[in-house]
Amino acid sequence: WLSSQGLPGTEGSSYTLMRFGPARAFALGARGFASRPPAVLSIQSHVCYGAAGNSAAVFPMRRLGVEVWPVNTVQFSNHTQYAEGWEGLPTPTEQIGLLAKGIERIGALGRCSAILSGYLGTEEQGGAVLDVVRRVKAANPAALYCCDPASAASADVLCPNVLELGVMTRSEPDTPQAVVRAARALLGAGSARLVLVKHLAHAGLSPDDSFEMLLVGHEEAWHIATPLLPFGRPPVGVGDLTSALFLVGLLQVDCTLPTAPAAGGVYHSSPHAMLPPPGPVPLFGLLQGRSPKAALEHTAGAYFEVMRATSEAEEYELQLVAAQDGLVDPPRSFEAIALDA
Repeated sequence: WLSSQGLPGTEGSSYTLMRFGPARAFALGARGFASRPPAVLSIQSHVCYGAAGNSAAVFPMRRLGVEVWPVNTVQFSNHTQYAEGWEGLPTPTEQIGLLAKGIERIGALGRCSAILSGYLGTEEQGGAVLDVVRRVKAANPAALYCCDPASAASADVLCPNVLELGVMTRSEPDTPQAVVRAARALLGAGSARLVLVKHLAHAGLSPDDSFEMLLVGHEEAWHIATPLLPFGRPPVGVGDLTSALFLVGLLQVDCTLPTAPAAGGVYHSSPHAMLPPPGPVPLFGLLQGRSPKAALEHTAGAYFEVMRATSEAEEYELQLVAAQDGLVDPPRSFEAIALDA
């Protein structure tokens, strides 16, 4: 641990604990609160009307206490599933890198806790996003990269749906066990340590009755389901919402101070969840603070509250503002069940 002297945002604290681990180190003030909230650089689409891409992700992350730096890959009038079409253009590819350079120039890029990437407007934007990831990790090697849709070998967390998972692994998973095997093939092929399959669809246990997600690590897998609700037209942006909620869960602040140092004299005060390095080490048993299982359970509860508010309003667009209290404290909870595979 280090003293608070010279650390921005810790003025008046008698000490600052530093949490060390293979994936993250964060500062805590004397009362156990992080000196700054986590910051997420969110690189995905934006719609003026409705909720998709950053328009589905930024507000929920901020409502949950995370600082978000949005970089929009497109600016559209509305999402692309409207029969009437849409207006707008992709962001010039060079602008994505320029925005990151500007943040770097003012000395803020090292504060980035995680990068979340999603829908890209052009194929060329993919290289620009990976360059931004390299810049962020050079400034803060502990930064987490969550990729949705899953296409980057350099990601720490991948968030495909079951169809994307099949394309990436050249397979056709049609059961939860097959999904686990495909997800572990991804884990073995790159740097990722978690795969969140955010919609099992036909590969689920009860696809006609439930919205199901599956979280897969090197050693363990967790399945969770929420009831399907009635919609005239299923809302768009659900995957963008769930990826953002899960990422926030991995960064979630826990303000409980430790009663004793952990092994090696290092305090683990859980300001943020900590991912271990890649490899055969069991993932879930090493986490401090909000575990991936707990992050998955909160994601399911918050997702369900948004869908409930949207269904009750008989709206096509996700009702994020109406459901905002439920994003923070979902009134209904769902339990993730360990899956043998």
